[in-house]
Amino acid sequence: MAGRSERDDRAEAAALGVTIGREERMGAFGTGRLISVRGGFEPCPWAFDLARFTPARPGDRVLDLGTGGGALLIALSQVYPELGPRLGVEFDREACDQARRNAILAGRTYAVARADVRARPFAPRAFDLVISNPPFYARGWGRESADARVHASTHAVYGGVDHFAQAAAHALAPHGRVVFVFDAGQLPALLLAFSGAGLTVRAMRFLRDDRGNPARVLVLAGRDGGGLAVDFR
Repeated sequence: MAGRSERDDRAEAAALGVTIGREERMGAFGTGRLISVRGGFEPCPWAFDLARFTPARPGDRVLDLGTGGGALLIALSQVYPELGPRLGVEFDREACDQARRNAILAGRTYAVARADVRARPFAPRAFDLVISNPPFYARGWGRESADARVHASTHAVYGGVDHFAQAAAHALAPHGRVVFVFDAGQLPALLLAFSGAGLTVRAMRFLRDDRGNPARVLVLAGRDGGGLAVDFR
């Protein structure tokens, strides 16, 4: 909204009982608003790409593994407002708190549980749709941020892609769907993780960066099905 000030953002949040910390800001996110860390990562820029790629159905029970600030769940809820119960699981205490406040701003469209994905803290076969933007890199691989939260979001500090794939398979109901967004350069690791978890890849969509190179990949998988559709955006 043109001319909107930070004071306006804080007043809007306060009216809903939400506090924005000094190190945080609130900005536009689709048709709503989202709290994020000032100077930190931008809310997942691929969130609405994932939402539009996901074959969600009215009433679907949704699980977001490693939800962070809740961006994927909020984007999915905006694209598919008739979803069923939605749950985000997040290990980082500050991110979990942020996701809960974002849920209030979004009209309480989802719940958040602070838990370790590796422990699979949810009932087996309880979700029709499992989504995730898991850490891309193994611990010790490449450049690691000195910021603990940034480090944990990019590297497998609290579980790697294998753990996330196994957790997704554990949570997935019969005929359910799994959708991950992942680093395109690390795609083999994701495909191996899905195969090891007994998940069959059905579709992939590569997302290009501002130089036209594949930067991220959306992967749809399930327990069954055949064929593979691949496209570029």
